[in-house]
Amino acid sequence: LSNNRLGLNIVAYRGGGLWLTFLPAALIIVLTLVATITLIQLRRHAQHRAETEEKLRAAYAFRQAMSQSLITGLRAIDLDGRITFVNAAFCRMTGFDESELVGIKPPYPYWPPEEFERLQHISDTALAGKAPAAGFEMRIMRKNGERFDVRLYFSPLIDSNGGQIGWMASMNDITEPKRARVELERAHERFVTVIEGLDAAVHVADVRSGEILFAN
Repeated sequence: LSNNRLGLNIVAYRGGGLWLTFLPAALIIVLTLVATITLIQLRRHAQHRAETEEKLRAAYAFRQAMSQSLITGLRAIDLDGRITFVNAAFCRMTGFDESELVGIKPPYPYWPPEEFERLQHISDTALAGKAPAAGFEMRIMRKNGERFDVRLYFSPLIDSNGGQIGWMASMNDITEPKRARVELERAHERFVTVIEGLDAAVHVADVRSGEILFAN
């Protein structure tokens, strides 16, 4: 038994050809190319996104500058009448801050109590899309309680998809022009009263045509 010997012979056989030797290197090269292309695309996307964001910021800043420099008050409301935007001129006119106006629905804080029913009717008419082209003449009040006259014009607020999302209103303070018009009307009434009270016949004629414009 001691003379019995056990031997193991191992013979290596190369299978699959020589291409298996280069497979790991080829996979590394392919993965490197894929990663490089992906990084290039991501970088281009990031640059394009940054340029788009910069353009949006510039456009927003331009619109804000235009809005805040206007002397006309601008106010946007949604389809339920909730205020979604006011510019600086609107805040100056009413005396209320933007934070005090945005997000509220009628009755608005600048509505005088004695004008509530009329202003509510105007608001309902505008929300129904029946605002006249000449706008609405109304009386509102400042935060300190001072009343003043304005003319409000409405136009539909359309989103990028062409759907209406609310109404944009522009407001002009007409207190002084209205006061001047009233004073002129009163002066005319006094003039007519004086002329009509004279015993002598008086008439006013056009200098060029001689057409009689007024006679007592």
